[in-house]
Amino acid sequence: MLNDSLEYCPHCHTNLQGDAIPEEQQKSYNATHFTRKIVMTTVAADRILYWQCPDCDGKWSIK
Repeated sequence: MLNDSLEYCPHCHTNLQGDAIPEEQQKSYNATHFTRKIVMTTVAADRILYWQCPDCDGKWSIK
């Protein structure tokens, strides 16, 4: 069984855990829930640059 994928924004501490992933698909995602955090990237970078909170617009490093 996969661990709960609960996570919080480091700025406003809101819960970033999204909707539950259907149980039969959880292994493909390696998670129990989708995430609400926003991936910030550019075409030129072709990688994740940082995360952003959908509630407070706070930004933080991917590491």
